[in-house]
Amino acid sequence: MGQISFKKWRVPTWTLVAVGLLFNIVSALLTNFYIDDLNRQTNEIAQLQQNNDKLIQLTWQQLETVERKREHLLEVLNAAEIVGASVPEEIAAHLARDMAYWLPDASIVPDIKGVPALMAALDVVQDEHREKINNLYLTNQALIGENAKKTEAVSRLRSLALFLQMLGLALVLARDLNWSKDS
Repeated sequence: MGQISFKKWRVPTWTLVAVGLLFNIVSALLTNFYIDDLNRQTNEIAQLQQNNDKLIQLTWQQLETVERKREHLLEVLNAAEIVGASVPEEIAAHLARDMAYWLPDASIVPDIKGVPALMAALDVVQDEHREKINNLYLTNQALIGENAKKTEAVSRLRSLALFLQMLGLALVLARDLNWSKDS
């Protein structure tokens, strides 16, 4: 029977060192360009989410303010109705100015006859605010998903960069290994 001969492959040491250094350089570039850019993007998304949260809070406060203005107007008109008199002119002017901020296009006459139209106009204002809150909330939900994808990509790239560093280090250190015929 014929003998099977095994040929040893010898890779020059400088090749292992060069490949190891190349892996370390690729790892550094990966970290510097891709991972840092993704981190910047995730920070921008987080900032946008915080801004949207603040806008949601402010819009909710405005919604509550409109409701308080509505209640105040109804209380004043109800008190005037109970007394059997009309709203004093100074108070009516103040109420009209107060409502004009929220209803700039409407002519506001604070009396019992105008209450249904005034309440309908305030309902429209509140509905617009609710719609704005809903849109901001949905935008934040989309941003959360986008941020999760970017964070996952950062994690994968970090793992890849670490793997490349470890492999590069192993190849650089391989030059110190002594390969003998006994092993």
